[in-house]
Amino acid sequence: MRTAVRTAWLVVVLALALVAAGCAAETPPPPAPAADDVGFAAAMMPHHEQALELSALVRGRSTDPEVTDLAFRIDREQVEEAGQLRGFLALRGGAPTMPMTGMAGMADAATLDRLRASSGPAFDRLWLETMTAHHEGALTMARQYLAGPPGALTDFARAVLLSQQAEIDRMRAALARP
Repeated sequence: MRTAVRTAWLVVVLALALVAAGCAAETPPPPAPAADDVGFAAAMMPHHEQALELSALVRGRSTDPEVTDLAFRIDREQVEEAGQLRGFLALRGGAPTMPMTGMAGMADAATLDRLRASSGPAFDRLWLETMTAHHEGALTMARQYLAGPPGALTDFARAVLLSQQAEIDRMRAALARP
């Protein structure tokens, strides 16, 4: 009888070990790390705010209808996107404060001062150069975000790539004119 009980226990232990081994083999791998949605949104907010500041400088300084139209379109787009970012961040309890210095494409204080002090064709050229670099910085940020795992802002980042690349193309064409 003892041998039968031992054998039964041994069979049960082996069966449990096989079941546990099978379950371990079927356990899915841990999920990929979540995209840094909040970090991306928090970095894009000051970037959008400066684009709005740059667009506001055009009124009363530009003599080029193309620059005026671009600034208007950029302003409308950035206002909408900034609202989306604010809403996203509010749903996640706010956002960390991001320094504007050192961020891709951000205009420095000296460039902003030169823009404020200029007008006419000199302003238009500097504005186009500054806004082109600014948008290129946003493209860099969007590409870095999209290089990671998909996140809640994947569609937003793709839209930034499309719209801002189109605006960069328009600004480069304006800069290429005599």
